[in-house]
Amino acid sequence: MYTYMEDALDYLTDYASKHHIRIMWASLSPITPPGSNFEYRSVVMNSNWHNPKEFIFQLAHEISHVIHGDKGDIYYYHACFTGRESVEYKANLGAVKLLVPYYCQHRNRESINAYEFETLFNVPTYLNDVVIKELRNYF
Repeated sequence: MYTYMEDALDYLTDYASKHHIRIMWASLSPITPPGSNFEYRSVVMNSNWHNPKEFIFQLAHEISHVIHGDKGDIYYYHACFTGRESVEYKANLGAVKLLVPYYCQHRNRESINAYEFETLFNVPTYLNDVVIKELRNYF
């Protein structure tokens, strides 16, 4: 049976391919996060991640890093994690923007639900205002 998650992964894989971004899946430690590299236009996802429900948002987030040309330096990552101007916040914003068209493609305006969107894609709750804004902007 084909699941919603598989469909969303196909959507993101197609998006990445159209933007010349390579996605690689590796079986790593369950606590090793995914990563991306702008220079090589690639994303590495951890197929052994401890919470598979996060795959969709993680992949959209990493694709967003590549699209925005973010450097993949682990020190930079830790130094810039918080705040609306941080690289990580902007990648999360990019992930939401990337997923909104997918979520909305077969829905009418009345059936759009921010809570459902956040639950489906395991979006961090602090992005609730962003999700609401982007869903409204879609229509």
